[in-house]
Amino acid sequence: MLKSIHIRDFALIENTLVEWTSGLNVLTGETGAGKSILMDALSAVLGGKVAPSIIRPGKEKAAIEACFLAGPHVLAYLKQEELLADDESEELVVAREISKSGSKVRVNGTLVNSAIVSELRGMLMTVHAQHEARTLMTPQSQLELLDGLGGDAHQKVVDKVRTLYLRHKDLSAELNGLTMSEEDRLKSLDFANFQLKELTEAELLSDTEDEELEREISVLVNAIDLKSQALTAQELLTGGDITDGLSALDMVQKALLEVEKSLRFDPSLESLVESLRSGLANIEEASLGLRRYGDSLDTDPGTLSELEARAALLSSVKRKYGPRLADARHKELELAELVEKLENSSLETEKIKDELTRLEKELLSQCAGLSDKRKKLAQSLSKQVESHLKDLGMDKCRFEIAFQELPASGPNGTDRLEFLISPNPGQPPMPLSKIASGGELSRIMLAIKTIFASADHVSTVIFDEIDTGLSGRVLNAVRDKLSVLSKSHQILCITHQPIVAAVADNYLEVKKEHKKDETVVTVSRLDDEMRLRSLASMASGNASEESLTFARSLLEQANQARGQI
Repeated sequence: MLKSIHIRDFALIENTLVEWTSGLNVLTGETGAGKSILMDALSAVLGGKVAPSIIRPGKEKAAIEACFLAGPHVLAYLKQEELLADDESEELVVAREISKSGSKVRVNGTLVNSAIVSELRGMLMTVHAQHEARTLMTPQSQLELLDGLGGDAHQKVVDKVRTLYLRHKDLSAELNGLTMSEEDRLKSLDFANFQLKELTEAELLSDTEDEELEREISVLVNAIDLKSQALTAQELLTGGDITDGLSALDMVQKALLEVEKSLRFDPSLESLVESLRSGLANIEEASLGLRRYGDSLDTDPGTLSELEARAALLSSVKRKYGPRLADARHKELELAELVEKLENSSLETEKIKDELTRLEKELLSQCAGLSDKRKKLAQSLSKQVESHLKDLGMDKCRFEIAFQELPASGPNGTDRLEFLISPNPGQPPMPLSKIASGGELSRIMLAIKTIFASADHVSTVIFDEIDTGLSGRVLNAVRDKLSVLSKSHQILCITHQPIVAAVADNYLEVKKEHKKDETVVTVSRLDDEMRLRSLASMASGNASEESLTFARSLLEQANQARGQI
């Protein structure tokens, strides 16, 4: 349910907070007063398209914030998308900021993409206008409407059919991939085996073997120089031909002896003595390490030749199956699976064919059962729609649902259906989209929405001037239908009809005001006295005593009608 919408600098709206209630919310105002701007803002906050020109002149951005009371269906979705503000809260806040460079939408403070906003829009509200009846016009939408009337047991059958169809589709695609001529299968198997053998013989055991080889080859190529440098460094540390009998070790030992002499007179030199002793140990350890390193170096040309050959092989493998060794190893696994699949393709094909045959039988059986259920629902729906249309002044109207069996099952079964009406006696039933006038379509829409109220997850329904062109008894019937629907749904109704406005639970009036050099649209919630004057003005163009008396009679009639519902 929509609780409030706060609009700032959007078109002609400067700064307006509109609060909504449960039940029937009526929005009135003179033609051109700005009611459509309010609806545009509500559409915009839920992802509707808007241009930067919608920003109020002289302002940098427009901002809209809508607060909803979320039902279980919406709360489950918010939890799934990790958009719940608080596990205990049932409030949902959707905010949109529109600037000249673009716009951002936040749900409970989290920035979201257009897909999430679109999903939420469909869960939170539905809009019905005389010029916007897409929910009734297409066979697919009409099929979904009928299925929505069937309840949980019916929906399980619908879901079962869709699941079976998708499984059948996936298996058919897999079978097409396996179906090839024996010659093509053998060619593919031969080439896959060739590639797999090449990769298997390469014995790729590591993703980084090429990098390790590169380091080893670098060492071997420079082994003689490395060995000589290690020997020279060792001699400098511990003595040899190049040191003339004076090594680093000898010099540190002499330094240690001198400092130890001084230690007898100054104990503070103890730390320096320890440092020198440690240095001697380190020099000896480094010398030993250099000797071992030099002895470990392999200068055999044969070893280098082997490593270079291995590196060349890995380079060839990477060029064919890379660019990295990791890619080549992954390719080896893929080829092994492909070889197994090609070798066993005949067996696999037969298994899939058997499964497809079983699925086809089950799918056709489920489709037939679903079709029977739909036809029973269609009979019930037709009677209910005709009953409601009779209340709405279409006494002679016949409403039918025509079924056509599709040549093949689809995700929705084998049914294609279309709503047909015959507004006048003797007139053959025709598709709703081709024969219904605007007023007729509005009443059919209202009738169907009333019937579907109990099965509809959407809590807020907007009716945008669906009563245009109606009068007298028919308007009274529309008023009563809206009252019935407002028991289970929050209704937002834009109307110019005082008969309909009189039954409002929440009465809002939109006005356009002129201030100096600017025009501002405001929205006010009217108290009882203001509501009375508004109804009088709507009925006769003024608030004369006669008009006020008429308005009072409308309110009395509305109260009586609500009491009888």
